[in-house]
Amino acid sequence: MLQRVKKKNLYQEIAGQLMKLITNGHFKPGQQMPGERELAARLGVNRTSLREALRVLEMMRIVEKRVGEGVYVRDISRESSLEALVFRFLAEDGLDRDSLRGAGEAIVIVESNIARLAAERAANGDLARLDELLDQMNAGIDDIKTFTALDYDFHMLIGQLAQSPVLFSVVSTMWIIMKRYAAALHCATERRLKCLEGHRRIAAAIMAADGDTACREMECHLNGAVVALITETYERRHAPAWNIPQNNDKE
Repeated sequence: MLQRVKKKNLYQEIAGQLMKLITNGHFKPGQQMPGERELAARLGVNRTSLREALRVLEMMRIVEKRVGEGVYVRDISRESSLEALVFRFLAEDGLDRDSLRGAGEAIVIVESNIARLAAERAANGDLARLDELLDQMNAGIDDIKTFTALDYDFHMLIGQLAQSPVLFSVVSTMWIIMKRYAAALHCATERRLKCLEGHRRIAAAIMAADGDTACREMECHLNGAVVALITETYERRHAPAWNIPQNNDKE
């Protein structure tokens, strides 16, 4: 059931409520949604805010606007796009095991190749920031919140060093999901130490302009992290079988 939105002009809140209604089956795939005037009245918002929310959902390929007909719900269950994955994550407050596995495989592949590009394209001035982040992570090793934030900064910096706007857009979108789970991996001190060591190996390869090693180290680092995450979240007793080679010394 639709609920009145308490904070006006917050299109994110409107979009979030509509996403949950679609996920819960209130609005079904192929169904036409109520008109703007009716939706705005039921939500207690102005039509401008509603249009912004619908525009966001359209960009995420959750709904589609048909000229002269209205707004229709797309069959998101058939979508394997990045937008659909993020939609399920936001609407369901998390991912199921298979979706998380798929997101993990994607980020391993994309970020490992981003690391390769960073090694090939980073300028000397940019590399100093990598050193700074490693020093900050080492200093913040005992603070889970600080360490987790710096972990995110490290991966985003490598994405920027790759100088590939399209790949950076993909990986930064994937990290909308990964940020939610990253803190769970950093609860134990030994895991934070292992993460820092993985970052040092990646940074060393990038600074040496060794693309192949940077790619390999990032793959080992992320693959180990995602396997640990799935095991911790869904399979505490039985770790999942991954196709990507394992390296027990790195995460």
